[in-house]
Amino acid sequence: MADDHKDFDGIQYRIERKSPTIFRVLLSVLVIWALFFISYYLFSGWSSEGEFARKKQAKQSMLTGQPIAGGHKEGKKEDYLAIGKKLFAERCASCHGADAKGGIGPDLTRKEFRYGRTALAIGESIAGGRPGGMPPFQNDLSHEQIEGLVQYILSL
Repeated sequence: MADDHKDFDGIQYRIERKSPTIFRVLLSVLVIWALFFISYYLFSGWSSEGEFARKKQAKQSMLTGQPIAGGHKEGKKEDYLAIGKKLFAERCASCHGADAKGGIGPDLTRKEFRYGRTALAIGESIAGGRPGGMPPFQNDLSHEQIEGLVQYILSL
């Protein structure tokens, strides 16, 4: 019968003793690369959680005005108010009005804001923008300028 000779539909079955050389080489390279990769990240002390925490701390310090090690100098509130008043007249008055009572943008003299009336929330709005018209200014303004605008808006 055909089962005795391992012959199915005219195709002869042959048992391979070894896999093709290219497969063995590629598998060896992959295993060696995996060992180096795993050992590097296990023994180097690198952690994606640590990197995330550093980036989050840097962003928080930029928005709140609290300097991180080697960061920004602490400024006086009066200095920030002067910077903020000047920047508001230059960049914000066209949308929020010269008296900040609103226009295209919302009224900034209200007691409540949609995203909160805290220094952090206002800093996030200025730096990252908000949907519906508020553009982000993170790339256009320095930390001191954003802090100045935050202090000025809080003083309204």
